Amino acid sequence: MKSSFRYILVATFITAIAAIAFLQFNSNRSINELINGNEDLMSVLKVKDELQQVQKNVAQLEAEAKSIVIRGEDLKDGRFQQQIKRIDNSFQLLDSFETNQTIGASVQELRQLVTRKVNMNTEVLRTFAGDGKDSAEKLINTQAGQLLSDSIRWLSNQIDERYQVNVTQLIRGADNSGRQAKTFGTILAIVAAITSLIAFGYISYKMIEQQRLIHRLNLSELKARQSARVKENFLANMSHEIRTPLNAILGFTGLLKQEPELPAQAGSYTGLIHKAGENLLQIVNNILDISKIEAGMMVVEYAPFEVRHTFSDIRNIYNQKCIEKGLEFIVTIDDAVPRFLLGDAVRVTQLIVNLVGNAIKFTDKGSVHVMVTNLKKNDEEITLKIEVVDTGIGMTEREEAAIFERFQQSDEGIARRYGGTGLGLSIVKDLVHLMSGVIKVHSKKGWGSSFTIALPFRIAGGNPVAAQDTGEEVELLPSAGKKILIVEDNELNQLLLQQLLKNWAIDFDVAGNGAEAIAYLKTQKYALILMDIQMPVADGYTTAGVIRNDLKIETPIVAMTADALPGEKERCIAAGMNEYLAKPINESELKKMIAHGLQDEDTPNRSAEQPQGLQYLKLEYLASVSRGNKEYEEEVFKQFLELYPEQLNTLTTRITAGAPEPVLKIVHSMKTTVSVLGLDEALYPYLETLEKDEKDAERQAGMNALQQISRLVLAEVIAYYNKVYR
Repeated sequence: MKSSFRYILVATFITAIAAIAFLQFNSNRSINELINGNEDLMSVLKVKDELQQVQKNVAQLEAEAKSIVIRGEDLKDGRFQQQIKRIDNSFQLLDSFETNQTIGASVQELRQLVTRKVNMNTEVLRTFAGDGKDSAEKLINTQAGQLLSDSIRWLSNQIDERYQVNVTQLIRGADNSGRQAKTFGTILAIVAAITSLIAFGYISYKMIEQQRLIHRLNLSELKARQSARVKENFLANMSHEIRTPLNAILGFTGLLKQEPELPAQAGSYTGLIHKAGENLLQIVNNILDISKIEAGMMVVEYAPFEVRHTFSDIRNIYNQKCIEKGLEFIVTIDDAVPRFLLGDAVRVTQLIVNLVGNAIKFTDKGSVHVMVTNLKKNDEEITLKIEVVDTGIGMTEREEAAIFERFQQSDEGIARRYGGTGLGLSIVKDLVHLMSGVIKVHSKKGWGSSFTIALPFRIAGGNPVAAQDTGEEVELLPSAGKKILIVEDNELNQLLLQQLLKNWAIDFDVAGNGAEAIAYLKTQKYALILMDIQMPVADGYTTAGVIRNDLKIETPIVAMTADALPGEKERCIAAGMNEYLAKPINESELKKMIAHGLQDEDTPNRSAEQPQGLQYLKLEYLASVSRGNKEYEEEVFKQFLELYPEQLNTLTTRITAGAPEPVLKIVHSMKTTVSVLGLDEALYPYLETLEKDEKDAERQAGMNALQQISRLVLAEVIAYYNKVYR
């Protein structure tokens, strides 16, 4: 609707209101005039009645006087005096009526005539009483009495005629006021009806417009969801189609690099191919990281890690590269920085690797310096200040302002010279914000750049990471009589896995799809199953369901998928698989999982047994990870009891506020929190309900159910913690 039409509509509405008020005022005035006219008309009619009553009383007075004289009656009965009193009452009543000046003068004149008439009759009676009947009759028969009676009659008629004129005027005025009141009432009704129709039309129009807007919004939301699904499907297909050949490229080049008799030139070519594959993998991972962040599925883990060990790994990664470029690479950590912190070591490493990698890439001479210091600290929390300073090409102020934008680099020349996609720093910024931190950049063209990150962490006491992986090479124990089932449709990936298992002296069978795997499992026993997800005939999810539900086989299943999209790991675990490996497969990680699976098969860990009397807690996973380290287990329980109630309260607040995106993010984070203590079986159904429900009422009902089960779960966790660790 145009703004000019809105103004016209508002002006019309105001005019209609003013017209209604004007018509209502005039209608009320006409009605008041009609009422007053009717009251005046009633007064005139009463005056006429009283004038007639005066004439009647005067006539009766004269008749009474004559009757007394003619019959010789006694005067003591008082009837004559009563007639005089009636006449006085009539005149008093006439005086009380509102009359104009002319009529009022005539009434006074009439009163004088009547008084003379009364005096004359009184004189007749006095004469009758003193001089006798004859004298009284003579006085009665004089012409003066008759003339006086005629004057009274004539004057009464004159007054009556004048009142008749007033009556006619009053009737006409009343009629006119009535017609005006009727006219104004009709106009008022018409104006009110027109105004109501206009208001109804406008409201109807706005409702229709609102419905159209809602429809357009629904279509827009539907298109957005479809676009998101298309994007997700595209990313899933892209991830699968790129990662599958990358798995073969990196796997086989990795095997070639291990060959001792490989010629030098072939070894160089192999290294270049492997490096190109790793670069391509980094690009794919960056795109998937952006997808995770946009979907709110990028989860920050809270686990103990050793600060100096993390930065030492980063130094080891880039030290050789800096030597090759002739750069000085310095990593300094302030002594005041605690040894152990609680946070996401993987994301911290990803941040610093991105920044250090960029610093080395854009620095041809000089140094790259990483400094870690305390920015703020108390007994429980600390904020680390991490600076990455280089002496590279630097940036202008304009380039600095846009450096965190996606697909953004300083200029095309730099992109051609140094390469890259322009995604790394955008992901760094998103990850820093996800970890509740702050990132700043200061740069000068030709002098270098300085990136400063402030990240909050909690301080971990003791040695909570003693049970964690030390990074040492895993040794596979002899596994005579044990076989691994490879379920993979891609021939290159089959060949790669076969070669790896041969190198590790592990027996295996290969199934090209889920149906073949089921056939193998019906006839043979396997120590471990390596399961691809996207396969013909029967995919990994379907196959895992048949293994768990139909065949009732509890053999550990490791999911191997080129789909690294958000939620894929959780989907694999929910389908009945035990572990998850994203393609391209990291050889050392695969080796660890196989070693762990074969070791559990041979020598089950007693600490991984489920304690008796627990309804919700499933501690097998925690026990298998801690391997008897009670300090680590206690720290996990402490963190859960602090983190989960806080997440639950935040989730309740968000659902009450009706904010869908933070809800999904919090729910996903809570899934990670509860899985450590094996509470996924108890709590996942409630959390997944909150993920799926979009209506506020359904989410509120789901939240109430989650709070009820959470109270029971927390009570069991607290009781177990106090019993075992107190």
